[in-house]
Amino acid sequence: MDFIRRACISIWAKKGKSFLMLILLFVLCSLVFAGFAIQSATRASEDIARKKLGGDVTLTLDMDKLMKKMEESNGNLGEVPPLTLKDIEKVKNLKAVADYQYIVDAFAGKVDKSPVKSDKKEGDNQAGGMTVAGSSDGKAKMPDFAMTGTNNTNSLATFKNGKEKIISGKPITNKDKGNLVLIEKRFADQNKLKVGDTFQLKDLETNKSQKFTVHGIYENKELSGSQQFPVDFMEPANKIYTTVDGAVPFSHNGSLASAKYSMTDPKLIDSFKKAAADVSSVDKDFYKWDANDAAYKTMIQPIQNVASFANIIVIITALAGGLILALLVLLSIRERRFEMGVLLSLGENKAKLIGQFLVEVILIGMIAFSAACLTSEAIGQTVTDQMLNKEVQQAKDDEANKPSGGMQMATVIGGEQDDKPKGEVIDKVDVHISQQDMVEVGGIGLLVVIIATLLPCLFIIRLQPKMILSKND
Repeated sequence: MDFIRRACISIWAKKGKSFLMLILLFVLCSLVFAGFAIQSATRASEDIARKKLGGDVTLTLDMDKLMKKMEESNGNLGEVPPLTLKDIEKVKNLKAVADYQYIVDAFAGKVDKSPVKSDKKEGDNQAGGMTVAGSSDGKAKMPDFAMTGTNNTNSLATFKNGKEKIISGKPITNKDKGNLVLIEKRFADQNKLKVGDTFQLKDLETNKSQKFTVHGIYENKELSGSQQFPVDFMEPANKIYTTVDGAVPFSHNGSLASAKYSMTDPKLIDSFKKAAADVSSVDKDFYKWDANDAAYKTMIQPIQNVASFANIIVIITALAGGLILALLVLLSIRERRFEMGVLLSLGENKAKLIGQFLVEVILIGMIAFSAACLTSEAIGQTVTDQMLNKEVQQAKDDEANKPSGGMQMATVIGGEQDDKPKGEVIDKVDVHISQQDMVEVGGIGLLVVIIATLLPCLFIIRLQPKMILSKND
């Protein structure tokens, strides 16, 4: 173990070079520590963002692709393939699914019961000749009722936020099948309907009537005449909730509007998307599995940019630090040729000479690593705050400069309202050095030290004591 003692003596004897190497290894460890800490903070931020946005994945029309197809075809999109229960029947059985909800949007015409008339006068705001459905005789007809088919009314946004509540009867659940409906109190009072009564609705395309049973009566706090156009089907009182089975015959092509799946854990969203795409037969050119991805991207884009830059810093630091360290070791070896020549002439093993240099660098590296463990958290937090502030400001500027999307189309069919959480940019992260970070940085640092030391030490292998001493003379 004599070479270890010589390594310690050499470190103390050459304080200047040892201090220079200490500074180099400290900077190397600190920057690598900061990079790993930022990566860890990014992963934690992604988990936080997912939890804030919830663990819901919705299968719905991909409007971006539809708009692109319309532009490419000069507005002639053609028929959109329907989304049917058969296409997605296996998805609800995936392990990641905690709950699911189907939504069907449809219209219906009156048969034996009249819709509630709007309090708004026809001349206040004309519907501009708007029609929704065409009958079998080729004439367009205005519907009287808006229908929303679902397998669980309690999960609808309007019922969850209290805008609508059931005052008589029961909600629609997964167990309910057939032509069961929830009707609004004003419509029920006007037509003297109560739970258990029946009435008929007509499909505007086929003119065929079907009988529905009142399963429950709900109350909507929205006033009559509050809609933009004075047409019956847009009146809150004329919105009818029914089962999926009851709404599909009245929908266009028997298609669902959307299917929403709630995850047992938001972390399972990505794996669920892949599994759902595999077990379903949905046309990927028209539909997408959306986990509020736009809001998620908005939230984590700045911190992801910082993490990408930090990753580059780690790679550059490891390479540059290794090269500089190798150069320092090489210079040290060249300056100590006489010392090596004397040791070799006394019978010292070349492997022990190489071990001496390796021990010197490792001992200095251990001191640098220990110092970096104490200071890197503060350094990483400062670096992250500076970089993240710039990225957040850039994100806000980009958002402000986005062109307006124009007037959005109003939802006129009474379906579920968009209750998705809005994504706010993550502008603050807490950087912490974990034990895992210490292990990884220590491993990288040790690998860099070994490689950067052994490569120059190859010079020792070809040395002969006589040649070294004669050159020194």
